[in-house]
Amino acid sequence: MKKNLYFIFLAFLLFVLAACGSSGGSNSESEASGSDNQDSGDGLSESEELTDITFAEPARILSFAPLYVAIESGFFEEEGINAQISSGGGGSQVTATLLSGDSQFAINAPRAMLSAIDSGADLTAIQSLNSALTYEVALSDSYMKEKDITFDSSIEERVAALSGATIGSNQIGDSGDVYLRYLLQEFGEDPSTLETVKLTGNGTKVGGMQEGIVDGGIASPPFSALAEAEEGGQLAIRLSEVAMYSELIWETVFTKSEYLEKNPDIAVSVVRALGKGIEFTKNNPGEAAASIVSYFEGVEEEMIKSSLEGLSPVYVGHGEMTQAAWDNAQDPLVEFSDMSGVTNKHDTTEDGLWTNNYIEEAFSE
Repeated sequence: MKKNLYFIFLAFLLFVLAACGSSGGSNSESEASGSDNQDSGDGLSESEELTDITFAEPARILSFAPLYVAIESGFFEEEGINAQISSGGGGSQVTATLLSGDSQFAINAPRAMLSAIDSGADLTAIQSLNSALTYEVALSDSYMKEKDITFDSSIEERVAALSGATIGSNQIGDSGDVYLRYLLQEFGEDPSTLETVKLTGNGTKVGGMQEGIVDGGIASPPFSALAEAEEGGQLAIRLSEVAMYSELIWETVFTKSEYLEKNPDIAVSVVRALGKGIEFTKNNPGEAAASIVSYFEGVEEEMIKSSLEGLSPVYVGHGEMTQAAWDNAQDPLVEFSDMSGVTNKHDTTEDGLWTNNYIEEAFSE
């Protein structure tokens, strides 16, 4: 009897040990599976490993072409960035999107950044997509005939013809309005004689010229090309013809200073991708136009190409900035502060509100 009990106990013990071994084997398999899953995680596709970065822009504008080209050419992906764009709402919305954290970088005219700094924001510019003012003035054929000017007339004659003109702009008192009035003043004309009318969008301006509502309009390319194509008018002035506007910070890339301190590597990657975009757009306008035509509904690829060729002088280096360019951007805004909202003249020495350090690091080799 005792012997039988011994064998029963022994069998039970072996069963328990076998069960424990099986359970241990299951745990080991589970850990191995977890390890396999982790390995699978390390082997995620490249797109899943990219860092999401959002750029805020005020509207879809051709002078932002290096941004679009950098996205479409894969320059951001090369930097490990999945670049997205939050578009629309104008300059104030761009700044609000940045300050709220919904975007990491903003691209806009200096006015948006400077007015936000006036309101207490701590922002730093790290690059300028354009190194000259891209605005162009197109005038109706009838107005140019009345004033007896052509694009080949002297710049003095063409600026004088704007005195007393009615010009369509996206907003009354916007950057186009301010820089145009400052131009008149610099050439000895009375800026108060200029009347601006709110006509948002290139098509609306061209329509206003065709209907005789305005004598002309101001906008960035392809505005004058569209005016000529629709027989609404023709190019009268490129503001970059004028010395003070030929070196000017325009469409600047800026972000919160705190973000730069915490994410210097991302800043370097961003300016490297955009710098490549600037260089590619300048050297390959045809390929650039083909890659971004989908960004501009209703605009033909050939028109985008010709506009990018016209913008070629504004694409300098990799978007480096100078104090003179910042002064030329700021002075008109302060002069017409009641329109621009920029009330303070800021110190424009390097490493204050702007820096080239990230560009220098990105392209040091």
